[in-house]
Order: sequence, then structure tokens, then C-alpha cells
Amino acid sequence: MKVDPDGIYYLGPKGSFSHEVALRLEGDHVELPTISEIFESVSKGGVGIVPVENTLEGPVNETLDNLYTREDIFVNQRIDTKIDLVLASRYDVELPLVKRVYSHNHAIHEARNTLSKLGLSNFIPVNSTSKAAQLAAEDRESAAICSKFAANIYGLKVLRDNIQDGVNITRFLVISKQLTKAGEKTILLFTVPDTPGSLYRVLEKFYLHNVNLSMIYSRPVKVIPWNYYFYLEFDGDLVMAEKTGLLQELKNVTQQLKIKGTYTTLVT
Repeated sequence: MKVDPDGIYYLGPKGSFSHEVALRLEGDHVELPTISEIFESVSKGGVGIVPVENTLEGPVNETLDNLYTREDIFVNQRIDTKIDLVLASRYDVELPLVKRVYSHNHAIHEARNTLSKLGLSNFIPVNSTSKAAQLAAEDRESAAICSKFAANIYGLKVLRDNIQDGVNITRFLVISKQLTKAGEKTILLFTVPDTPGSLYRVLEKFYLHNVNLSMIYSRPVKVIPWNYYFYLEFDGDLVMAEKTGLLQELKNVTQQLKIKGTYTTLVT
């Protein structure tokens, strides 16, 4: 595929929640089948829309791992979107005829309790909720967990709406090759020695500088068994962290410190 340097890449096919978020940005919208392929395309130009965390299911590991491994890609903005899931099928299918339910694995878990009460338990994971809608449009014994947006695009009727099991918000990141230093929150990825107190010495720096941590996750470093990197977000920007000396102090107590940029947040 020829990469458009001005493209806006999102997880397809059309009708995904990523697609809805991407439409908030002006430009040539390009669908891709995986999050990793979005990162690959952005490394050659343009911007990408990738999910990073959900209130019901937690972090999106594929996004975190790509942020860690791709040195040249940074985060510029976060877009928080309320996710309303529906159960949708072809117009010639009623609920008692549904034998299979397609969706993204996160969406399946986000609606599992509600769907079990409807007697549905055969779930088939696919790459996105819009892919699920596409498959349900072709399968007379199935339904999809997707958005109303996707249901409309693929000609499906809504059997049940608002089927998520709780407050369901997904955070999406706008990524590019441009490092942003001013904004509301900053993302760092780092590793520390496998010795007592090494993580404490990193966290202590934020305490001493009176900087609030808003998120921290650990993920395995896949090339080294039983070693981990940390994904961390803190309140404030890189301009502040450099000016106060916090950034240099963090470099002194980490093995690797990857600066992924400062972002602003848009709530939709």
C-alpha cells in the first residue's frame, strides 16, 4: 500500500469506533486492519488514531507495546469517547435465531453479562467491532456487538441497544512523528534494573517534585523473558519537567527512558 504522508489512519473497516474518532480530524481517512499497521504507516507520515485504554477492560496492550518499540512515534492528543454498544443483526434475523456473536474481544467482555442474560454465549473475536458488523451482514445466524454507526453502514437492525455492562469510555490517542512538549499530561516509558528499590527511586522523583501520577502499567519486554517496561502518565508537560530538572533526575534512575510526548485531552 502506498502511504499517504497526510493520511489519518484508523482501525478499520469503516464503522469502527476508531473511525468515528478519526472523522473528528480533517484529512484523508485511511482504514487499516491492525493497530500495528497504523503505527507502521504513521512512521512514514501522517497521523494515527489508536485506542489505549477502556474503563471496563483496561489498557490496550498492542498500543502500549508499539509505543515502546517505535522510537520515532509520539502522542499529541487524547480523545475520550463514550462507547455505546448495540447488538445488531440482518433485518431477516430475530434474536432467537442468533447462534454466533461477532465482535472485538474488548467489546465482548464489555457486554458479556448483559448478553448472557439473553442466552448468548458463543462469541467469536475479530479485529474490530466494524469487522463484526461486516461479518454479521453476511451470516444469517449471527449478530454483532458494534456501534449504531457501524450497524447503519452495514445495513443491520439493532436488536438491543446500550448492552455494555457499565460506564464504558475508551481513550484514543492521536499519534504522529512530531514530539509535543506543551500540554496537560505527559507519557513516559521506562525500564529499571531488576534490583530492590529501583521502581521506588523512579516514583520518588515525582513525589519530591510534587507531580501527580495519573496512570502506570507494567508490560513484559518480549525480547527478554521476565523483564518489564513501565508505561507512565503524569500531570504536567515536558517543558515543566525539563525546567525543574525532573526529566534529568528520571534519566539518572532508569535504564531506558522513552519520552512519548505531552498531550491535551478532548472529551466527546
